[in-house]
Amino acid sequence: MEALISLVQRNNKVFRRDKTQVFFSLLSVIIVIVLYAVFLQKMQVDAIERLTEATPELMTMVNEWLVAGLLSMIAVSTTLCAYGIAVKDQESKAQADFLTAPLSRSTIQLSYVINAFIIGSIFSFIALIGCEIFLVATGGKLLSFGDFVHVLGILFLSVLLASVFNLFLSLFVSTQNAFSTLGTIVGTVLGFLCGVYVPLGALPGFAQNLIMYFPISHTTLLLRNAFMDSSIGDVFEGVPASYVEDYKINYGIVYELHGKILSTSTSLIIIVCTIVILALASMMLFKRKYK
Repeated sequence: MEALISLVQRNNKVFRRDKTQVFFSLLSVIIVIVLYAVFLQKMQVDAIERLTEATPELMTMVNEWLVAGLLSMIAVSTTLCAYGIAVKDQESKAQADFLTAPLSRSTIQLSYVINAFIIGSIFSFIALIGCEIFLVATGGKLLSFGDFVHVLGILFLSVLLASVFNLFLSLFVSTQNAFSTLGTIVGTVLGFLCGVYVPLGALPGFAQNLIMYFPISHTTLLLRNAFMDSSIGDVFEGVPASYVEDYKINYGIVYELHGKILSTSTSLIIIVCTIVILALASMMLFKRKYK
């Protein structure tokens, strides 16, 4: 256990030492913020103004929609970047040096996983505080203590899912060039698969199904419900329920799959099952890679 803790501390220090790596882990999030400032916010506000008048609560609701997507993306991008240490150690033969000590490969690999979870959790918590400050500064309200704990729970579940998801992906690459390519691909498609770059309703049917079957998008879904529940009621007060339902479906606040609205419990089951399946698949892949 002492050796595992030492390895985790070492991996964490290596990650924090590389400032460029930290920046690129947040690049996809920066892109979303720019896109939101340029046209995503206006596009959504214009669509809602056809149903109800523009109010400060409307801007708060739209900002909450963005915040939920950003937090989901940060969990993925930071944990993936953390696995770059494992790839670097493998390519530089540092792992071979570790094996000269009384350490197993599984202990070394577990240290990378724990480090990725810790980094993802820290960045996600800092991002949550930053998002809360942003929402309050733009006219919103702070989350109540109960809602804050609820969001934290979803965030840690999101980081856990992202950690095993990226572990599975990183086991397929062995060089830093390949890992860089993987990071570019994930960073590019992540905004689409989380329904942040383009509203769900603006996409063709096959793309909508792809997003709804993508497990990480369900963390975005849960976060949107947690953040937007109160503001949706305020903004759409007096608007027919059918219009409100259409808005929720079009902007990915609820998922309508095969004619049925997915419940929160269904999203949680999808997330937990994916964590278990990817963890087992990663263990099998790890054993096969180093047998």
